[in-house]
Amino acid sequence: MYKILEKKEIAMRNVWYKIQAPHVAGKVKPGQFVIVRAFSNGERIPLTPVMWDAEEGWIVLITFIRGKTTMKMAAELKEGDYILNVAGPLGNPAEMKKFGKILAIGAYTGIVETFPIAKAWHEIGNYVTTLHVTFEPMVVLKEELERAVDSHIVETVPIDPNLDFPTNMKNVTKRLTETVREMLEKEDYDLVFMVGPAGDQRAVFNVVKEFGIPMKADLHPIMVDGTGMCGSCRVTVGGEVKFACIDGPEFDAYQVDWDVLIARSGYYTDMEQRAMQEYMKAIQGGGE
Repeated sequence: MYKILEKKEIAMRNVWYKIQAPHVAGKVKPGQFVIVRAFSNGERIPLTPVMWDAEEGWIVLITFIRGKTTMKMAAELKEGDYILNVAGPLGNPAEMKKFGKILAIGAYTGIVETFPIAKAWHEIGNYVTTLHVTFEPMVVLKEELERAVDSHIVETVPIDPNLDFPTNMKNVTKRLTETVREMLEKEDYDLVFMVGPAGDQRAVFNVVKEFGIPMKADLHPIMVDGTGMCGSCRVTVGGEVKFACIDGPEFDAYQVDWDVLIARSGYYTDMEQRAMQEYMKAIQGGGE
């Protein structure tokens, strides 16, 4: 059982959990993740430790409310309550070396995963610029990143109530790719790194490859156990099947089969939406 030491909403649909998890805090490295099971009858979800303290034994997780589990966590858990399971750290740490000048990008809540990696790169002597592109009400970790790296840039897009959500997301993708192109035209970067939806990662990669700059991407396919046993998170990299949980989550963007990744990413969308809708109905009806 893992006690929730602090819980707060830090932006629209973004919830911060500070959790007592000494076995994770003492071992986790930037780029790794944990698998959380908040409830006895709940699903397992991968989350990234954003901050941690090995001596005090806590980690910080930030969830984006996008499905039943994250919605239920936000609605039902409070400070002093317990999360049932936190397994990890899992996955491989990000490569830590002197690359030179780095552009580290987070689309939407991808900036949450970008934060600890960019901070660590800066601490070992890289010049790190972070870019966060998202909807206006969803800006997170702005002050923390301004302190952690050399330069932090935030680009926001308003949510147009007259447009459907996919169209609003396309507007974010457009801003993202335009901004990246402008930045690459002005500065010579030695590495581009990105976390975010696979479609946006591919869109950014298509820009980056025009400049011939190395690019790494943290991939987030569907994941269940996080240990390579279920096979859900398989991705095709360099023509070979890899598992994001044990071979990644960081991969060379030039080697990723983006079409396969994007097709698999939407496989369970209908079921996820149905589960969330059923949970909302249960809440409104006073039952579970």
